[in-house]
Amino acid sequence: MKVAIPRFAEQVAPCFEYSATITIFAIRRREVVEQQDFRLQSRDALDRVRLLRDQRVDTLICGGLHERVEQMLCASGIRVISWVAGGVDELLHRYLEGRLTAGGGRPGQAPGAGREGV
Repeated sequence: MKVAIPRFAEQVAPCFEYSATITIFAIRRREVVEQQDFRLQSRDALDRVRLLRDQRVDTLICGGLHERVEQMLCASGIRVISWVAGGVDELLHRYLEGRLTAGGGRPGQAPGAGREGV
């Protein structure tokens, strides 16, 4: 299984489309066995979705993202846990323990509406 988290230093980036770096974690038996950082050269949503698909990412954990981008990710078979904030290590740990839930949703949307949790 592979999990991707866009970063801003040691925190999850507040917006997937504008993050400059993403880390992809390979996980086996609830443990990280490999970690790879990618510099995101393009801000084009299709390029970002293609990178995650090409790297066989199963789940994206992120701050905010546009609904259109989320739809493209889901159509590519990538699960999205969005609208979360915090340190990358903390979020990954909560995900591995099954305790990570999506945040409050997009502005103007009811909390948790349309969001998937673990």
